[in-house]
Amino acid sequence: TKDLSRLGRNYLQTGTLIEDFFPRHGVRYIAMNDGIDTMRENNDIAPFKNILNEMYSKDISKKVHSSYLLKAQQGQFTGCIAPFGYQKDPEDKNHLIADEETAPTVRYIFQLALQGMGNNKIGKILYEQKIPKPAYYKPEYFGKFLVKEDDAYNWKQETVIRILRNPLYKGYFWVQKYDKKHFKQETRGYIPMSERTIIPSDHEALVDEHTWDTVQEMAVFQVDRWV
Repeated sequence: TKDLSRLGRNYLQTGTLIEDFFPRHGVRYIAMNDGIDTMRENNDIAPFKNILNEMYSKDISKKVHSSYLLKAQQGQFTGCIAPFGYQKDPEDKNHLIADEETAPTVRYIFQLALQGMGNNKIGKILYEQKIPKPAYYKPEYFGKFLVKEDDAYNWKQETVIRILRNPLYKGYFWVQKYDKKHFKQETRGYIPMSERTIIPSDHEALVDEHTWDTVQEMAVFQVDRWV
């Protein structure tokens, strides 16, 4: 590799590879810029370089996380894909504007919920009226799930719940839904709704606060992990 960092930035794992795995399997490893060659006796510096590489990785991870968190705390959108009902502002990728094609569906779902209809009932109505689900509008991300044309209208309960529970639609943001306790953690830890911070944003609300709050009081949401 070009240098040790290309092999890995976890000093324990890279150390194990160089000191144990490679020798046992007859693998010669060379890090050109760092002057490391497992066929020679000049590798004493390798453990120290591995530690420095991990410290660098940790520092970058912390800075990136802080940058995203700061934007979120300022009410800016930091996601890759605009939520259903919205699109990214062409002039500002951190600002959301209503998507005139899908925003009416979001408002309709809240209207049905206000009428006392449950999640399954709402899904059935949307299916009967052939109203496309979110995946229909993002074939580049969800196309593999649309095996049949009829599936485009097959709303799942969790999809309806995600929409009804999301404060985004009343003009607010969850600052964080997931969090990583350590930069080596491969999966993001889920933050329960009761522990999330909600702040107002400057993006357009699709429903008024009274409607959103009323739906939260009326509806029975059973699965927190769906949002």
